[in-house]
Amino acid sequence: MVAAAFGGLTMAEDRPTAAPAPLHVGLLWHTFKSENLGVGALTLANMNLIAAAVEAAGRQPVFHLMGSRGQVDYSEEAAYPNDFVNVGYKALANPTSDLHRTMARCDIVFDIGSGDSFSDIYSWGRYGMMLISKLVAKARQAPLVLSPQTIGPFSSKRARWAARGVLAFAQHIFARDETSYRLLGDMGLGGKSSLTSDVAFALPYDRPADKDGRDLAGGRTIKVGLNVSALMYRRDLAAAAGDKIKLTVDYPALIDAVLDRLTGDPRFEVHFVPHVLASFLAHEDDYAASEGLRERYPQVILPPRFAGPSQAKTYIANLDLLMGSRMHATIAAISSDTAVVPLGYSRKFNGLFDSIGYGWNVDMTSTTNDAAMAKIEAALADLPKVRSDAITANAEARRRLESYRAFLDQAIGQVAAHA
Repeated sequence: MVAAAFGGLTMAEDRPTAAPAPLHVGLLWHTFKSENLGVGALTLANMNLIAAAVEAAGRQPVFHLMGSRGQVDYSEEAAYPNDFVNVGYKALANPTSDLHRTMARCDIVFDIGSGDSFSDIYSWGRYGMMLISKLVAKARQAPLVLSPQTIGPFSSKRARWAARGVLAFAQHIFARDETSYRLLGDMGLGGKSSLTSDVAFALPYDRPADKDGRDLAGGRTIKVGLNVSALMYRRDLAAAAGDKIKLTVDYPALIDAVLDRLTGDPRFEVHFVPHVLASFLAHEDDYAASEGLRERYPQVILPPRFAGPSQAKTYIANLDLLMGSRMHATIAAISSDTAVVPLGYSRKFNGLFDSIGYGWNVDMTSTTNDAAMAKIEAALADLPKVRSDAITANAEARRRLESYRAFLDQAIGQVAAHA
């Protein structure tokens, strides 16, 4: 309106606002290319949490993901610009590799350790990359933050000593459970550590409109999901691959017992819920394990392979109960206020669920098949109680996650002011 008076020039207040300057954020051991939807859930949720802090600081988030490259890609679930580079020993060892160049671009790096891989519970090959990648981050001089994850366990003094050495480089370390937090204190790192919860509690999903009005005690059909972990089901192959997980239950027999119980009761509509979709690895592919079981239990519903972690969480949110051995499948349940009986295979399960006051975890490293089935029967007998406990635990997890959000606001604000 004033342009004509000034010969067609536009006044400053009518000009488009300049786009915010980018802030380059490294996401180490994050990926949208993992067949493990739990890793994808961590990536998407952490990206969203960090992006909110970057935008609050007046900058545009640009994410550089560094992790393992699988044969899937669900990056379309991400709302922010991002790219990806694979982490391997060759890339770690070569200072001119794409990995090193990507790390050098980052104003700050958040390392989530794929959730539970900062441990020698699986194999030294995997753990070694966790260690060396932190050295690369230090060499490239970007501030390093360990996002909420499980720390340990370490089965040897060598593994613990190596962990202590590389964690000393971190600006701050977030443990997602009390056991990890106590371990950090025992290692002399308590001064730079904080206790929070798993970022996947913030993973977005579509909540069913009838979620809060369902009658779990009446005569309606109850939708029960079963997440069968191929890693636990094929212990012969998994142990040969180098992991050190030891169960006190007979997992295949336990799964059979659960399926016999559920399919024999007309109250239940049973669903398989595969959460690791590694079609090229027999000991990791939950979908193949479910397909094999469905040949014996054809009445169980097997959905198509999920296209991403939020889609999987939305499917789980539509269930009334989930039983499962992939931790992020169980987190998808509890964080959507769905009753859940975790069938845990490591201390990460007890650590996380005990931390938020949820007592329905079955510890398959210290119990028997009969005791596990007794706990499952108790859950089936009082689903309203189990769901009420899940809602309470979800609220506690979200409360704990606020400490991480507050740190992000402060740390990103400081980096944005100087980058």
